[in-house]
Amino acid sequence: MSKCGQKRQDCRRGFPMENTTATELYAQVYRQWQEVVELGLHESEDIVNGIMPPLARALSLEPDYLPALDLLSDLLMELGAYEEAVELVERMLVLCPDDPGYRGKLDALAGEGNRRRSIRAYLHQKRQQVLSRVVAR
Repeated sequence: MSKCGQKRQDCRRGFPMENTTATELYAQVYRQWQEVVELGLHESEDIVNGIMPPLARALSLEPDYLPALDLLSDLLMELGAYEEAVELVERMLVLCPDDPGYRGKLDALAGEGNRRRSIRAYLHQKRQQVLSRVVAR
């Protein structure tokens, strides 16, 4: 797909890429993620993959933007891309070493005992947080 074709595709998805800040891109993706979780579609690889490109764009604009790193690492975990998620979480901990949430995410990914169960429990908790924000709106 040409660059222009890709830009049109991105705009149709609600992501006008040019002149958009990392914060705006993150907010758009987070709203979409809330909807995905609310509808129970978080296990759909196509849907999760479909909302990830704007996060990558946000991080290309602002590589140390913690909310985008956090959400992208969650999405990678949803897809089972644990090693990629670990890399992002380690980066998050370099940027914010005392954050207990980031430490908990790394612990889940390290998975002492049953890694898969730890990750599933962690993701369930994160999805519950997303849902509580949906209810609060």
